[in-house]
Amino acid sequence: MPTSSYGRTLIKRVRNNDVEYGLLARNAAILVGCSGGPDSVALLHILLALRSKLSLRLGVAHVNYGIRGLDANEDESLVRRLCVAYDIPFYTYYPRRVQGMNEQVLRDVRYAFFRTVLRRERFDVVSVAHTRDDQAETVLIRLLRGAGPDGLSAMRPAHDHIIRPLLDITKAELLEFLSKEGIRFRVDSTNRDMKILRNRIRHELIPLLDSDYRPGIVAVLARTARILDSFPSADEHRHYLATEIIPGGVSFGVTDFLALSNVDRAHELRGLYQIVSGTGLYPPESFVREVIKLIISRKNKVRIYRSGRLKIEARGDRVAIVQVFFRSKS
Repeated sequence: MPTSSYGRTLIKRVRNNDVEYGLLARNAAILVGCSGGPDSVALLHILLALRSKLSLRLGVAHVNYGIRGLDANEDESLVRRLCVAYDIPFYTYYPRRVQGMNEQVLRDVRYAFFRTVLRRERFDVVSVAHTRDDQAETVLIRLLRGAGPDGLSAMRPAHDHIIRPLLDITKAELLEFLSKEGIRFRVDSTNRDMKILRNRIRHELIPLLDSDYRPGIVAVLARTARILDSFPSADEHRHYLATEIIPGGVSFGVTDFLALSNVDRAHELRGLYQIVSGTGLYPPESFVREVIKLIISRKNKVRIYRSGRLKIEARGDRVAIVQVFFRSKS
């Protein structure tokens, strides 16, 4: 258990959020996504503090992308040592090839691995360390990309097999917790790479909005996401397409799709993206645009479009949207 009063208070707040959203069931088997960074290391220690009280079975999943060389190996070593120290099963994955460094590709690889371990090792949920700051950044990213209500509702405390116990906690509070408890963590140097949109929003746009336009903007954006989350999402709406379940995804008829209005076509694709990806995320508009182009081309050949871990294939009068799986190491 935490030794500082600050740590005990923070864990009580996490527990209160858990009660509100029903995140941490007693006797639950929880797979913790841990990169070695401050947020995920704090999450792991908070769950360790609750392990005995809630009779939790914990495991840790870590992805070593190999992008940052020795730094990536040091991240893995720190997480592995934590697991040995606290007698937690450790699962790691080394992607053979990561195409580019964009956030969505890396995220898709990570979450696909989490789902693989979840099923194979019979965990109930995956716990990830998204904070209130991450929520605010996500709202702004999606706003800049032109998202609708589903997209701007951003991340949910619990969705499908993913839980986010820290979504109402700020990064600053987690850093204070780690400092008070004397807990070591790793710092990812790519978090300062200003070529990455999320980093520019984190280090430039949000501080500007906070100082010059709306103090407390992070809390405001997080509250906006929570309000929008009260509206039905795309996968809760009625679907007009007759879809067929196939291995790894769904399929539907081209003729049926073309009979829909432009609005309903986009609506259906957004909902199917959320269902097949298993993330509940609102897809980028480029996904909707490119898939519609692929379908209406009606060329006499197989047409394929890839978006992250999803493959969309049009063959004859059928379209299939499937998730691409991979083998993992543990």
